[in-house]
Amino acid sequence: MNLRSCRILCLSLLLSAGMAHAELMIGGYPEIGSSSHPLRQFSANAQGSDAPVRTLGGPASALDSPANASYESGEGLLYVSDFYGQTIRVFPAFAEGDVAPVRIMQTPLLGQPRASVPIPALDELIVIAGNCCILTLPLHGSGSNVPPLRMIGWGGNGGVTELNNPSSLAWFPTTDEVAVMDYDFGNFATKLVFHSRLGGGQVAPTRVLKSVHTENAAGFAYSQAQKRIYLLTFTTNGDGSREGQIRVFAESATGQDAPLYTIEGAATQLGFNASSYQSGIAIDTDLNRLMVGVTGNGNPADNRAIVFDLAASGNATPVQVLQGTQLSTGYLGAPFAVPNDKLFADGFDD
Repeated sequence: MNLRSCRILCLSLLLSAGMAHAELMIGGYPEIGSSSHPLRQFSANAQGSDAPVRTLGGPASALDSPANASYESGEGLLYVSDFYGQTIRVFPAFAEGDVAPVRIMQTPLLGQPRASVPIPALDELIVIAGNCCILTLPLHGSGSNVPPLRMIGWGGNGGVTELNNPSSLAWFPTTDEVAVMDYDFGNFATKLVFHSRLGGGQVAPTRVLKSVHTENAAGFAYSQAQKRIYLLTFTTNGDGSREGQIRVFAESATGQDAPLYTIEGAATQLGFNASSYQSGIAIDTDLNRLMVGVTGNGNPADNRAIVFDLAASGNATPVQVLQGTQLSTGYLGAPFAVPNDKLFADGFDD
């Protein structure tokens, strides 16, 4: 067999084995006494206290508290929201070890950034900024004073935008809306607030999803393919422990609309103790998985990532549960999915 034939055969075997897939990645906030936290990626088959397959972090990375990140597949980049670092740090998606970002994005309006959504077709990065607002930056912006394209401002108590302290973010291409999870000023009633992507300043939402069904929401994810919104919530037991749920809504849900179905029950392992809290939810579009983070809030042994098949409903059993200090020695952030590029290497030189 000649070299060319061998290469073709080896590549065919790799592809037929279905080895190209995304895998869970997660960051967070540093433990007390530390000023840095890495991003860690785990195999799709990892369970329990299995070690990560790669880690990104260290002095050169300048990562402090990478609690949220988003993967942009077109250019193969990670847009990392460094909360306490008040910076968007952009890395090659498959970077490993202590590497410097390829560029940074800062602006006085950014403050402490949370979730972001890159939209390559529009050359935009939408990000939750300053714990208050929805900020749009040029996707390829770089430096310490990136000029914003627009910003939907804080609403506060009774303000028109209905933005207070938003977290979780998604873009709905069909309606060209951006949505955030938020809560009312004063009574803390949790809700999903939708705005036109093109909105700026003090503008009213296009719709708001708020009712008993959105109580105690801790994050959400959106699947354009499934046309579904996945809302992470919890209820409190008499002893203070919590039962987690994933309430699944139609993408057009508004007002007091009820969920289509809910993932909940003992088998889901979504329950958590009184000192822990839910850190985020995301979708792995390659493996069709739903990923949930629960942080031990200072007790890293209680850190968990719970992963379901995207089609799960009711009292479903997770396909993957990771737990402990391998996830983080500090506080977990929101999970996200990134391909493991090592699976694409053919090992040959031309």
